[in-house]
This record gives sequence, C-alpha cells and structure tokens, in this order.
Amino acid sequence: MKLLARAVELAGGESLALATVIRASGSTPRHPGAKMLIAADSNIFGTIGGGRIEQEVVQAGVAVVQSGEPRRVQHHLVRDLAMCCGGTMEVFVQPLSPVVESLRRAVELWRRREPAVLVTDLATGAIEAHELGDHVGATPKLDGDSFVEPVWPADRVILFGCGHVARAIGPLAASVGFEIVLCDDGETGAMDDEPDWADTLIDSFELADVSKELGPIGAGDYAVILTRDHAVDQRILERLLVLEDLSYLGMIGSRGKVGRFHKRLTAKGIATDERWQRLHAPVGIDIAAETPEEIAVSVVAQLIDSRNRRKQER
Repeated sequence: MKLLARAVELAGGESLALATVIRASGSTPRHPGAKMLIAADSNIFGTIGGGRIEQEVVQAGVAVVQSGEPRRVQHHLVRDLAMCCGGTMEVFVQPLSPVVESLRRAVELWRRREPAVLVTDLATGAIEAHELGDHVGATPKLDGDSFVEPVWPADRVILFGCGHVARAIGPLAASVGFEIVLCDDGETGAMDDEPDWADTLIDSFELADVSKELGPIGAGDYAVILTRDHAVDQRILERLLVLEDLSYLGMIGSRGKVGRFHKRLTAKGIATDERWQRLHAPVGIDIAAETPEEIAVSVVAQLIDSRNRRKQER
C-alpha cells in the first residue's frame, strides 16, 4: 500500500502506468498483488520481479502511458523469456490517472487501519475501493474478469526505546513496508530530533499511554523492547507478554538477562510456557550480529519472516 500511497502523491504530476501481477503459477519472482509504477521515460517505482519479465512490463507500461489503454502482459518465464526460474506470470498494466480517486479511497481506509478491498475490472481498467466484506478471501485473486485485492491495515512495529539499535531498526523496517511507532520516555532527549522514519512518536514507555495513542495493541503489531534500562525492559515485557493477539514480541538482551527475566516472571505467574515460547529473546535471527546495524538486519529479517508467515495463515 505504500506504493499506492506514492502513486496517489505522484498522480498530479507526470503520467504513469500502474502494473499489477494478477496471476502467477510455478516458480515466479513475485505473486498476485505485486505492483509497480512506470513513467513515460521507463523510470519505475517498485518492482514486479526484475529480469526480462519486468523489462517486458516496462515496455508495455510506456505504451499504456502513451495510448491511455490498459493491456495484459503474459509470459511463461522459461519458454518466452529464457528465465531459468520458470513459471508463468500475467500482469495487468493500466493508466494511473483514471483510477486515482479509487486508490485514494483505499489509501485513506488503510491509513485509518480499516480493512478494504480493491476490485479491478480487467475489461475496462476501472477500480472500485470499499470496505472489506466477510465474503472476500484473504489473498488477491482473479474472480472472472475482475481482480480482487484485500487491503489490510499496515503492520506496525512498536519500538520501545530510541537508542542506537532502534535507530538502525526503524528506517530499515520502514523500507520494507512496516509502519513505525517509536516510544521513549524522553529523559535522555533521544527523540528531540523527531526521526523522519517514525510514523508516530510517543513520549512514554507506559503501555496505557501507547494504547491511548494507538488504540488496542494486538494482531498486526510487532513489539520490540530496546530500552536503556533493564528494569524498564522487564516492566514493558510483563505487560506485553500477556497480550495473546500480539503478532510478534522481541526483546534485546543477553541470554543471561533473558534467563533472569524468565525466572522472575515465572515466579509472578506471568511467564507461562506458552507465552514465553512466543517471545523472541535475544531478539533477531542468529547471524552473530554485534553492531547496531547488524542487529537491525537480524531483527528486521525476523520481522519479515513473522509477517509473511502470518499472511499465509489468514
């Protein structure tokens, strides 16, 4: 949806084409719903997978910008394009300007964290955007001569702490599509510069304050505890560990710190086996990371893995 938000912003300027993967089978670089914007000079925003298939789609996009007529691009990646990955992809390419208002509506719903659906008429290129109904499936799909795409609220990464590691995680997580919420108590002035990669800044570590600002915390929220104070870390962990619907919970720290927290919270009756198994601590995948930047890579990789597995379970 960040690409569609960008499309809405750019629509008042140069003419663009919107390319959407509507069908994929076999081994393909992207799947239905993947999008790309194409300008008249072949400049692109986003990607539908690179390689020869993307080259073909860019050429089609330039033609669509010039003609104003939508078209489909379909190729078997091996037979037609000599791409060794295999599989078949079909991409719908349409002029952007006629559908901007529908996309704007979808973006508005997305920003309000209200599930929506985009329905593209593949015969005309018209797009309708409305609230998500119970009958709509969880993933994009072809339905006759329409392409139906659920639009889910953005997954939020809630960073508790604004130190070196949080400042490395934040922009990296934002670059892969997460909404970023940054929480800090402000005592060290860590957020005085208001990082531009953070969508929301909250001057508190208290979960009540965070919930007041964000609404209920649960499905679609990915919490990462990274404060400078172990006592604060434990207090936040106590409150987050009991949130059964939270999509991800991670905490930075050594195995010794994690072990001590486990003993303390078990004694309090908070750290049941089921709850503790959901905690990623030490946070991130194990790549022997040491610097804040390396740790950020390991954490964001784990966040992506968690997000994509959650999508598969919808």
